[in-house]
Amino acid sequence: MKPSYLDSLERIKEEHSEMSKHLSQQKSELEKINMEKENMTRSFMTYAEVSSTMRADLKRAEEMNKRLQDFIMQTLSPLLSPEHQASCLAALESFKSASSPRENGNGAALPPGFPPVAAGMLGMFPNMPFGMNPAMSQLFNQFAQGNGADAVAGSSGGSEAKKPKLEEPDDGELEIDVTNDDNPTTANGATHKNGRDSTNSVASSGASTPSIASNSAKGRQQQPPGNLQSLEQMSFLAGLNPNMLRQAGGFNLFNDPHTSARLAAAMNQMGGRPAYSFKIVDNGIPTPTTFPPDAQKGPGIPTGLKKRMELNHGEVVCAATIARDNTRVYTGGKGCVKVWDITESDLTSTSTVSRPCIATLECLKDNYIRSCKLFQDGKTLLIGGEASTVALWDLTTQMKTLDLETESQACYALALSPDEKLLFACLADGNILIYDIHNKEKVCTLPGHQDGASCLDLSNDGTKLWSGGLDNSVRCWDMSQRVELAKYDFNSQVFSLGCCPDDEWVAVGMENNNVEVLSTSGKEKYQLTQHESCVLSLKFAHSGKFFISTGKDNALNAWRTPYGASLFQLKENTSVLSCDISFDDSLIVTGSGEKKATLYSIDY
Repeated sequence: MKPSYLDSLERIKEEHSEMSKHLSQQKSELEKINMEKENMTRSFMTYAEVSSTMRADLKRAEEMNKRLQDFIMQTLSPLLSPEHQASCLAALESFKSASSPRENGNGAALPPGFPPVAAGMLGMFPNMPFGMNPAMSQLFNQFAQGNGADAVAGSSGGSEAKKPKLEEPDDGELEIDVTNDDNPTTANGATHKNGRDSTNSVASSGASTPSIASNSAKGRQQQPPGNLQSLEQMSFLAGLNPNMLRQAGGFNLFNDPHTSARLAAAMNQMGGRPAYSFKIVDNGIPTPTTFPPDAQKGPGIPTGLKKRMELNHGEVVCAATIARDNTRVYTGGKGCVKVWDITESDLTSTSTVSRPCIATLECLKDNYIRSCKLFQDGKTLLIGGEASTVALWDLTTQMKTLDLETESQACYALALSPDEKLLFACLADGNILIYDIHNKEKVCTLPGHQDGASCLDLSNDGTKLWSGGLDNSVRCWDMSQRVELAKYDFNSQVFSLGCCPDDEWVAVGMENNNVEVLSTSGKEKYQLTQHESCVLSLKFAHSGKFFISTGKDNALNAWRTPYGASLFQLKENTSVLSCDISFDDSLIVTGSGEKKATLYSIDY
């Protein structure tokens, strides 16, 4: 009996249904395969990145190992008696031979391809994940014992040397707080909260008597230490960046006061000095900077400061600027900018003067002022801060002439074009706003800093804009095309930035306590490590011969451009949040958490 048409149709439907199920299963399997492929690709990229990072770290470790071995042979070995020198050499040979096995001192297997020299390096760093090499431990115990019973007896009765205090890493949150140095900070002493800065509390971060330490005319190189009980002071002899040793952990050698005293005497005999300036070139390895003979002397090179005037603002001073003719100072606090009269007669006195303000500009609705930018004629002032608007004030009438809406929660820095027709605003959302003041219209927005832009400055010729951000980067923008020209990545958030007037150098203040000076035409840069906490503000002198930086460590440091020879250091009572240098490079003003600004005259 022939199958009917309906039976054939039903069979075709069943076959189509089976084929559809089979196709659906294949699609599902294909999706799973694609997901596995994506996961494998992601894992491969992660492993490749980790591998690249490890290779770079191992290369640095090999270089550090070589320097430390040279340091041991050239500096420490001559301090020991002949019998201890023999033990030292034997321990060093044991260390070299122990570097080659593929296991560490605890018997844990090392990764395949781990270089023998780097394996030996693990013994020097107890905090590293592969344990301690016993030969290196023995070697450093030899140094800790010194020349015999006198050192052993001294170490048994004396107290252990204090280890350097290390600050806890910041968590990226931003809020002005100089009450406790362990609190996270960012630009101008602030703490980041959801992309916005807020200034909740400001007090002392550790009072200290104001003082100025000026380098003597004889000490043209980096200055000698008083003792060798800190890793920073030891690092110069080995030719190492102190931050590298700070991350690696302490050595038993540094905990013995007798050994430290012997090393101090030896270093003074050798003319050694602790390094705070490091030059970095193509290989990325910091080397101590050798300063020229005239690094700290010559025309236009300052030798110190004299305090001339205290300006009691009444609130934390997050912004301060000096008028071009040196007759006014403008300080920004909470909800207002105050104007101060600083006449020449006040600056001739040898005593400190305290003066009341002559005007108050109420602005930003009780929010903190973060930036004040004065026009060259001294008649117009730009004001930005923890508000969505940037204000333009006529100082002659003391009236606000413009309220610019930025569409962001805060503006942390301002800049003006050389012709003063364009303003540049550094915003909390990571954008750089360019606004035409003359035509009162927005020109464009430069995006880039993902976690918020914190600082900016314009080159002297106005052709390039430099910006820094909480995404650990500094960017250079071409102002003719308004496009990004270059990006510089760091291992720390960027809090402050300044362009040298000759447009050859850009100085960057970091959350990790460093100041980095970048060459605008090459790969050369300098790393300055004298601050003890984050660097909150930075300003070049108009001569370009020096620049100053201030930080949460209560310090104001003056540096020679570009290599960072220390010219002088001043300590205030609280965090120094802002600074400015007068147009003729004769005055410096600072704003601090002590709710005041301080005016200094520069000595040459």
